[in-house]
Amino acid sequence: MGPRAGTKEFIEGLKKRKFAKCQDVVVTAKGHELADLIDKTSFRQPFLVPSPEGLDLVVPPGSFTIRDVVDSVGKDRLVDVIDVQEQHDFKMSMADFFNWFYQEDRGNKIYNVLSLEISETRLSSTVVPPKPVRDLSLVNRCWPDESGHLSGEDCPEDDTRNKPEVLKFCLMSAGHSYTDFHIDFGGSSVWYHILWGEKIFYLIPPSDVNLDRYESWMESPDNLTEFLGDRCPGQVYQLRVTTGNTIVLPSGWIHAVYTPMDSLVFGGNFLHLHSVEMQIRIHEMEQRLATERRFQFPMFEKLHWYAAQLFLEQYQGDLDDQALPEFSHVESMRYLVQALARWYDKRRGSPYQAEYVPDNLTLPPRVLLRDFDRLIGQFYRVHCRRRGDSAGGKGAGNGGPKGGGIKLKIKRQPESKGSRKIVKHVIEQVDSITASSPKRNFDQRDSSATSSKQLHKYKKKPGKGLTAKKPNESSAAGKRRKTLSSSDNPVGINEGDSSASDEGIDVAKCTEDEQFSDKAKLREMRHPEQQQKLTTKPKSVASSHHNHQPSTAKQRLGKKLGLFKSSR
Repeated sequence: MGPRAGTKEFIEGLKKRKFAKCQDVVVTAKGHELADLIDKTSFRQPFLVPSPEGLDLVVPPGSFTIRDVVDSVGKDRLVDVIDVQEQHDFKMSMADFFNWFYQEDRGNKIYNVLSLEISETRLSSTVVPPKPVRDLSLVNRCWPDESGHLSGEDCPEDDTRNKPEVLKFCLMSAGHSYTDFHIDFGGSSVWYHILWGEKIFYLIPPSDVNLDRYESWMESPDNLTEFLGDRCPGQVYQLRVTTGNTIVLPSGWIHAVYTPMDSLVFGGNFLHLHSVEMQIRIHEMEQRLATERRFQFPMFEKLHWYAAQLFLEQYQGDLDDQALPEFSHVESMRYLVQALARWYDKRRGSPYQAEYVPDNLTLPPRVLLRDFDRLIGQFYRVHCRRRGDSAGGKGAGNGGPKGGGIKLKIKRQPESKGSRKIVKHVIEQVDSITASSPKRNFDQRDSSATSSKQLHKYKKKPGKGLTAKKPNESSAAGKRRKTLSSSDNPVGINEGDSSASDEGIDVAKCTEDEQFSDKAKLREMRHPEQQQKLTTKPKSVASSHHNHQPSTAKQRLGKKLGLFKSSR
């Protein structure tokens, strides 16, 4: 294990390390180009803007000092101060921090202030974030202007604020300060402007592998003595930012920061639609790591409900190609609707539900989710048609016909093992009967009109069951046509018609075993009245064809079924 992060030995070792060149991942741009570049790249890479011109950025002049900060926020204001060498934080008043910062001998202490939020102070009027940041921020875009504060009974004491104010921070760092590797809360993106001083960033891209390494490193009890960069060889990029520079870091980027000299920085955090998936992944990682609430993005889930409402109101009912959102935004919204469904299922009925799910949405949460999911499905299909893909495919880029894919949880009554066996047995019985004689229909005949030659072939008329094949008109003279009624279908039988037909079923060609098996099965399925008739032998019928012992399969079948009586 190496030296503890933030110590003098650690800093000396850090300076000797070799890192990859930042030009491989960082895009240098002019202020007026930033907005277009963010849209074109979907904000996947860090941006360095050497000069504030074109950013529409407002910050105090370079002569602004820590004393001016104290005067603007108040000397009694308590701030969280990080002891760099011990890597822990504590509370200190602005007056005490100012006294320590400007004393000639600071001793062995190195203090770093990173969480002074200034939106509710006089200093706020002198700081305006870059315009691309303001335009992207979900808080600026969708948080309601008029919304009551959550009462202390409805949410924990450490988070009773309403609007999440995280876009304006003042960072005051003593020389040789070091902040170990971290991801900004909620996967938020970050803007920094160096008013004076210098910062060195050590950047690690948020690949799936690197995020897994980061989470594992965070869970390790030795993370203060293990340099995360050792787990990501060749993937740590060094970026030096000096006075007047502005950088914008995308969501999920893992970074550590070293401050070579005293520095005063203005910056802030913001969530946006380009990185909804990454933001939600980091938020859920924080839950797994049991991150303290004060280190999480305030009102994270609530903000995303408002974002879904904004998206729905903006695009619902308008599928014009000119107004169609970018495909990356549609994918982000698809991920969002799935996350909202999970969160709602988890928070519903909770004592703190009002903190996580807004009570002033224009639609009930479940209705909002349903409409939102349908809208996303429509956008997917439009994009797929334009790209020549199938709208019915699965996965990102194809979308399903039912939108983002919220899976409704439907509880079904459990089946007993006995019921499954019964159903299976019935299906097997039906299948076996159908397979052996799919079109056969046996019935008892009137003894006065029955002979051994009255087994015929049948054909099936569409929608009319089994019907005897019509006789040829030329051979129909002198032949009677009998119609026998069964319990299910009327069957017409032509006497003396034994001609073969592809459409009919020749009973005589069935095997003897099949016939006997059919007889037993059919008897079980017949009406009790028919069973009684079958057990009664018909009267003798004089026929020249039945003067001998039955020897053929069809004769034996007739005898067994009780349809015919031998002359013996």
